[in-house]
Amino acid sequence: MQRGAFLLALASLIPTWALAAPHVTRLPPQNAAVHCAPGATCTQPTVDGWVPPMEYADGKKFPLQDYVNGGPNGELYLFVSDNAEYTSDECNFGVPNAGGIPSVQTNPCHSQTLFIGMRLPRPKDANGNFLDASGIIDVWLDAQRDATINQVAGANMPRSEDRHLQLRYSTGPNGNTTLSQRMGNNANGWMALTAPNQAWATSVTVATPGAQPSRVHIEFAVKLRSSVPPIVGSEPLSALVRKLGLGLQSTVFSVAGATQKVGGGTFPNVKNQPPVNFMPSTWETLELKEPVSIPLSFTMWNVGQMPDATFWVSDGGSGEIDTVAAKIFRKEVACISEIWMSHERGELIEKVNTLRAIESLPPMQAVTELNDDVLKLATESTGLVLLSSRQILEGGVHHFPSHMCTGNDCLQDKGVIWARIATPAATEPVIVMEETGASRVSTATDYGEFVDVFCTHVNAGENVPGPDTDAREDQLFDIKAYVQQVRKGGPLHANTFPYLLGDDDIFPQGTWPSGLDRPAFLLGDMNTLGPKATQADSNFPAYQDMVGPSFLAINQRTEFEKANTLFSEARDLARTSSGPDPMATGTWLSSQCTDLVTDELGSKDRLDYVLVFPAEDTLEFPAYALLKEPTADVKPHFDPDSGFLLESPQQFFQQCLSDHAMVDVSVALTRVKDVVKYNPAKPHRMEYAVKQVTDLETESGCCADWFTPRVHMTANGFFRENAFLNVVEDQTIYPNWLVHTGPDNPTQFPDLPANFTGVVNMTSAIWEEDVGPNDHYDSIPEGAAGTAVDERDGHFSFFAGSGMVRRVKGETNPNDWFMGLELMGSFLNGYENGMTLETEGKDMDTGDNARVRHYIQLKELESP
Repeated sequence: MQRGAFLLALASLIPTWALAAPHVTRLPPQNAAVHCAPGATCTQPTVDGWVPPMEYADGKKFPLQDYVNGGPNGELYLFVSDNAEYTSDECNFGVPNAGGIPSVQTNPCHSQTLFIGMRLPRPKDANGNFLDASGIIDVWLDAQRDATINQVAGANMPRSEDRHLQLRYSTGPNGNTTLSQRMGNNANGWMALTAPNQAWATSVTVATPGAQPSRVHIEFAVKLRSSVPPIVGSEPLSALVRKLGLGLQSTVFSVAGATQKVGGGTFPNVKNQPPVNFMPSTWETLELKEPVSIPLSFTMWNVGQMPDATFWVSDGGSGEIDTVAAKIFRKEVACISEIWMSHERGELIEKVNTLRAIESLPPMQAVTELNDDVLKLATESTGLVLLSSRQILEGGVHHFPSHMCTGNDCLQDKGVIWARIATPAATEPVIVMEETGASRVSTATDYGEFVDVFCTHVNAGENVPGPDTDAREDQLFDIKAYVQQVRKGGPLHANTFPYLLGDDDIFPQGTWPSGLDRPAFLLGDMNTLGPKATQADSNFPAYQDMVGPSFLAINQRTEFEKANTLFSEARDLARTSSGPDPMATGTWLSSQCTDLVTDELGSKDRLDYVLVFPAEDTLEFPAYALLKEPTADVKPHFDPDSGFLLESPQQFFQQCLSDHAMVDVSVALTRVKDVVKYNPAKPHRMEYAVKQVTDLETESGCCADWFTPRVHMTANGFFRENAFLNVVEDQTIYPNWLVHTGPDNPTQFPDLPANFTGVVNMTSAIWEEDVGPNDHYDSIPEGAAGTAVDERDGHFSFFAGSGMVRRVKGETNPNDWFMGLELMGSFLNGYENGMTLETEGKDMDTGDNARVRHYIQLKELESP
């Protein structure tokens, strides 16, 4: 996605887009001196005409999209090795590190080399048979990329240090390949090499593997030459610059009998902006540096706020809701357990956001259970609050089945809550080019940029074989089943073994985009004794069981992790030292706790965790990887206004706010697979949904009774309007009220055809059931006390020709659908899993205002 790409000065005869700042991709090199060692070998591509993704696990994956013909997408893998040499036993040595890799590998590996792996679709005849393919692959290499980026005179043209590789290929019985290489002529084109040693040593193989008959596999290995005569000025792996300009274009030839021409694609992947043969500024910039970091931080804290009804049971420390709020209001994502009273959970959210407002911080969003049912016991809840300073895109509450408990735990209704949280990358500025050529900043949140976070508190009791452990292990298995069902995209409304629907569960309706292609995080008081720092897992059998295959099943390495050397394989993120004592990571401080406990953490039990569920284990790239290496801080907190005085010798002790230490973990993700973008040459399904509704009438009032009589879409001369009249009760709900094109509608509402150039209009209404007349809530900032839909409801238009989505004025007049209020973004820039926008009402007369998350998705269908 092109984020923050600002326009440069214009030239008179060159298209505006050609002078835009070059796209940038961070591609960390594999360094033999850092990443590889005998006994922990690296994996590197072998140029043999078979492109298994795991050979490129230290690289990155990109789509190759055919914007001209609308054919199926191809795949591109890029991988760079650094300047250290590889010994014979530290790379591609022995049995392959991961599945799919041939047993015969190049050994030793190649240093200072760019590997390009491509899997291109083959054409079919009218009967669906694959045909032999042929075409041209152009590869352009800009060796002095900084000069091009900084607009040094003459650098925006091929120079003598630059290279143009061209591969002509055909497959089948008479197939052949021809590779040529040319150098820049320091003007506006290319010329033949004047000496053999001026070539960048290149090998290439083309094949149609029987294991994947739908694809042509093409592999390049290009030696990145340093500044050694007669090559001058080549700098891709120099210590100061570490950049390379790369352009690539796949052009397919027509094949007799083919019903469709396929296989086209470019790098960079931007519609209408292919790399230009004589303009290095139109090629991608590869920064050969550390990955782009997406930082996140998580907090786990059991605060021991006991129910009012059990007044004889003391809280787990001297902390109250106000002192708890003071310790967590600056956190990013916080799982807070043991707040058993509904009104105290609401009070915590209020106080946190009051403190944030004082410091001009945006309010935190929360997933929790609030209720106004006087007949419901206060302890019939998870007692959990999951707070996030970032947007919560989806959320839910799951209760363990009622038989999974022992003793006093059966008086509660423990479980796990879930929030799909937008990462910092979700709201980074995206520059969108208007049809007029003007640039605009999008306002939408990228729904593809998220992590799933789960917060739990499981059965207490003994950590030896017996009823307590049996109940806890049942709950761990239930957590895994729930997490898996959430991450695959639901649904959650009925039992789907091994997932079991709990009593009074709260969940989004329908389904949602899968999160299996990235790590997910589980924060919780697991009530399971675990190792600290250098302690061996084998000393803690209950912990081994917890993370093992029968329960959470997170202890095994994935195939991607086996082949990759750049990223973290951590699962237990808080297992670290937090002081001079290497064992100082205990979290259970005991009920008799003072500030002396700071020096006693090494002797305390560890019960609280931040764990990682890895991306789904396949032979393909995940979307995101976890960067090395997460950091943690395990810290007790004390009440300065509470304590006792010891007379002999005289000493004042502060009491602990909680009988558990707070666990803080900082991590960072990075993207290792680029997104597929909107291709107008293909058919699409359009979906509009109301994902989230929050009552803004009161801070923590509970609970509004939501419904909608209207979720509307007009597309391609047809319209569809759905009503969701069943009341959903809560302050914040995740209703997934939706309408979409497609054949499963009860009346005709077709998908968008290939090359559709029209406009799709969408809107919804937010209502609350009330005594007397129902309330039509205001959900847009332009709203007023009037009742017209244009004054209360969000309206959106998708313009298929440009891929742009705008929030618009309304529908009273036909032109209102074209009067933009804000530019959400363009699907040409990505948004592979859709875009969302929050709107808020401003009705000062009635106070019937809602914050609404609108979701718009454009899903690519089968190729024509």
